[in-house]
Amino acid sequence: MSIPRSMTPPAARSGPRGPHGPRGSHGPRSVLLAEHEPDVAEMSARYLRRDGLVVRLVTTPEQALAELTQGQDAASCFDLTVLDLTMPGLDPRRIRRALRTPVIFLAAGPQGPRPRGLSRGPAGPRRWLTRPFGPRQLVAMTRDVLAEASRAPVGADRASADRASADRASADRASAGKTAGRAGGTLRLTPAESAILAALLEQPGRVLSRRQLLAAAGRQAAGDRAADVYIAQLRAKLGAAGKAGAIRTVRGAGYVADP
Repeated sequence: MSIPRSMTPPAARSGPRGPHGPRGSHGPRSVLLAEHEPDVAEMSARYLRRDGLVVRLVTTPEQALAELTQGQDAASCFDLTVLDLTMPGLDPRRIRRALRTPVIFLAAGPQGPRPRGLSRGPAGPRRWLTRPFGPRQLVAMTRDVLAEASRAPVGADRASADRASADRASADRASAGKTAGRAGGTLRLTPAESAILAALLEQPGRVLSRRQLLAAAGRQAAGDRAADVYIAQLRAKLGAAGKAGAIRTVRGAGYVADP
């Protein structure tokens, strides 16, 4: 059951106290929080409100879709969606079509399944937060996503930039396995190598586990050793192109592309 707006703590109703700040005449930033576990939902909502955000809490996929789709431009009333992908009955395809905001996906864990097709989209930043997570982690990621979204172009310029970004991403995927020019040499990547490299370069500075890299390549059933093999092959090809240090090993965690 969602928390009525009237139950919002006084501190949250009095205006933003966190780093987000107001949106001019539109007031503080707003978040749609869709989380089906009551304890997690209430704790997350409490911390987000304490950080100065207006939170609309829902606990079912139907409620989330209703909030995202009601009215002609309902999604514009939210600055960010936090979506629990483990909600029973959730249809990722319907969610993907409805999303018009930046989003944080709450996933089942680093090795849990992630619905395909959700990592990209024209709605701004998209991040993944895996369970178990603490409310402070969610607040920190929310700050990052809102800050990144606020730096993006607005209005028609934002839409054009998003479309161009999506077009570039599609072109990158389509060129997987073909010859790609790089400073200092030429790379010829297999589709799996290209997908893994793209996953690393899309999130520079973020450590990705072997499971995450294999999922990006569509090789979830492969063992962790397969990720090491792909990375070794990539490093060999990057080395030939003068970019051998682009991928760094983080012991016990995975791999990272340095910014």
